Amino acid sequence: MLFFHLSGWISALTGLNKSIPVGILMILIAALFTALAVLSLIMFKKVHALYRTTGASFEKAQQEFATGVMSNKTVRTAAANAATTAAQGAFKEQV
Repeated sequence: MLFFHLSGWISALTGLNKSIPVGILMILIAALFTALAVLSLIMFKKVHALYRTTGASFEKAQQEFATGVMSNKTVRTAAANAATTAAQGAFKEQV
């Protein structure tokens, strides 16, 4: 990600030599992308810290997802229909 931001700044500074208005616009865009990257990193750290303080784990999240998804009747019906269709398609290919 850092490489892309650096290439944006390099392009902006190069563009500044060719045309001042275009260079200023490119510098503004590069600055906004850099600010977005910094804010994304800050939010990632906050979410990670919150995740660690709750005692959550990846295994626990997988278990909750599986329990929640499989308790939904619509999801169960869709999964059964997909499995049936796949089995029928495999059977037709063999015949």
